[in-house]
Formats: sequence, structure tokens, C-alpha cells
Amino acid sequence: MLIREVTDVNYQKLVALGQFLIGRAGDTDSKKTISVDAFINMAHNMGINITADQLRDLATQDPLKNTIVNVTDDEIIFTGAGEDVGMSDTMTVDQAQDTVAKMAKRSAQS
Repeated sequence: MLIREVTDVNYQKLVALGQFLIGRAGDTDSKKTISVDAFINMAHNMGINITADQLRDLATQDPLKNTIVNVTDDEIIFTGAGEDVGMSDTMTVDQAQDTVAKMAKRSAQS
């Protein structure tokens, strides 16, 4: 039972590490990939002893498979890699000004 609990904690740490790296890649507009060696070194620094083969096996199971799409010989490909991260969620200056004007008008009417 104790071994299972430790494994679950380490598994959660791997998921958290993957999510952190996805977020970091999004913040810096970089690729959502990392070398297998770098990921394993980060895991080791977190106290998780894992090999590349174990990582490949774990990446096919829930919940890590929701974070890692593929583990090749050289790199780990995270969820969202290859997606267009264009400016689809941002407003133009005109849209932003219109939104602010509408909000100001509503607050003036209150």
C-alpha cells in the first residue's frame, strides 16, 4: 500500500511538471517539446527516479496521456504542440475601445 501511495505522488509530480512546461512554453511562445533527457533530469531533481522506457509507458496512461502526446527517442511532445497559437484570442484596438466605451456608457446610465 505504501509503495502505491509513493507511486501516485510521483505520478502527480510528473503530470505537474508536464503542465508547468506546457504553461512555460505558452508564456514564452516556444515549442511545446522538450528533450527526453532534460525532462528526466528535471524529474530526478524533483526526486522521481524514472527511465526513458518508464516514461514512454506512463505517457500512454491517464492522466499523463492528457499532458504528453508522444515520447520519441529524442523528445517529448506535449499537448497543444503543433497548434496554431496565433492572435485569435486578442482584440484589435478598435474592439477594445468599443468595449470600454460600452462599459462606460452602461456605468453612466446606472
